[in-house]
Amino acid sequence: MYISLYDLAYFILFVLAVIIAGYLIAVLRRALGVLSLVQGILTAHQGDIRATVSLFQETLTNVNELTVSLKEATVQTASAVRAIPSEITDTVEDLRESFETFALYARIAGEVVKSVFSK
Repeated sequence: MYISLYDLAYFILFVLAVIIAGYLIAVLRRALGVLSLVQGILTAHQGDIRATVSLFQETLTNVNELTVSLKEATVQTASAVRAIPSEITDTVEDLRESFETFALYARIAGEVVKSVFSK
């Protein structure tokens, strides 16, 4: 009695199918164990999860208000930053005019002192 190649291939495929099925059963058993652990954790913290989810609406409202406030602050800051160069220029111009006036008054005072004490 000989075994044909067809029967040998059929036996090998059967053995592979049994091994793969065993492996899949082990993987599914492990996955079910993990899922039952996750379900236990979710059940234990169900009240905390509901409290957190109930705060989402309030948090979203606060984030929207913060976004609007930040946008307004950005607009105000942008306008202030745009105004700074002109204000600096005006201040420098005023200081230059003040120094020129001070220099003119100092020259006049110097001339008066010179003319008074030179005699």
